[in-house]
Amino acid sequence: MWTAALFRLISNVNTTIPEIKVGESIVISLASIRKAKDNLKKIINSTPLQFSQTFTDLTKAQVFMKPECLQKNGSFKIRGAYTMLHRMADEEKARGVVTFSAGNWAQGVAYAASMLNIKAVVILPEWCNQKKIEATKGYGAEVVIYGRDSQELLKKTLELHEQKNYVYINPFSNINMMAGTAAIGIEIIEEKPDTEVIVVPIGGGALIAGIAMGAKHLKPEVKIYGVQPFGANAIYQSLKKGDIVEVKIETIADGLAVSKPDKQAVKFVGEYVDEIILVTEDEIKRAIYLLLERAKLLVEPAGATAMAGVFSGKLPDLKNKETVVVLTGGNIDLNLLKEILESNNINP
Repeated sequence: MWTAALFRLISNVNTTIPEIKVGESIVISLASIRKAKDNLKKIINSTPLQFSQTFTDLTKAQVFMKPECLQKNGSFKIRGAYTMLHRMADEEKARGVVTFSAGNWAQGVAYAASMLNIKAVVILPEWCNQKKIEATKGYGAEVVIYGRDSQELLKKTLELHEQKNYVYINPFSNINMMAGTAAIGIEIIEEKPDTEVIVVPIGGGALIAGIAMGAKHLKPEVKIYGVQPFGANAIYQSLKKGDIVEVKIETIADGLAVSKPDKQAVKFVGEYVDEIILVTEDEIKRAIYLLLERAKLLVEPAGATAMAGVFSGKLPDLKNKETVVVLTGGNIDLNLLKEILESNNINP
């Protein structure tokens, strides 16, 4: 049985689930999140909130952006990767680590591992953006290209874990990793205490769960809304069914391309996220276009998915709400960007 604070299904099926007691159920302590935040100060870029009058006028919400697209490696992933590797025991660091990724997590792990002198092996899919492959290698990680979806990548990762005795890093549900991402929630509430809504894209679920934990430690009443593509909605479908669901991936948002979610990650999302909606590929493309044209921010499809949700009008009434939208990454394939900019289907 999944628990959630007012999880709402967009398919016109209303499900009311008992509201959780946040202070008693947050898995990661505030002290652990603050320690992670302090350790990251000299590692990451500061990403202050940016207000958009244009997007406020367009959506009627008071729109602020958290531009993690300007983060080191071009995404938020360095936060969780460094925190997790930094907290490993010396014996584990000596063994090296193995994990899998669609690209951004790979770069975060590779960069953090190089800073901490840890051997890192990363499994990347056959369709991975070549720039992300090159960047991961450039940061010093060993890259193995294998498989088409998250389940195939996981299989290869566990195989190397068994063969080489590397420490396996779960990219979807790792408490120390989530402590690093939870720092985003702390940063948002500390910078803007009147925040009423935080909108976050969902792939594997660790990011939104971490942000929710951090934010709700300081402000339990803040609403956390998640956005997934229709073509990569495994967590949405899993929560809807009440069991883990595997889906076929059909989306340009490669950073959210999780075909079968981790059970613990789904549980966390169910506990801490208030709403989840789904967006189309065209809605994601429109968000990328508008973010570049109006906000002058280059954002990849996964990173723009939360803003696509705000633009879509599918979220609960955001009128006049102090709303923070997390832009998770900026590592977009330039050919895809060219296609979006040249498209005649974008409606500003």
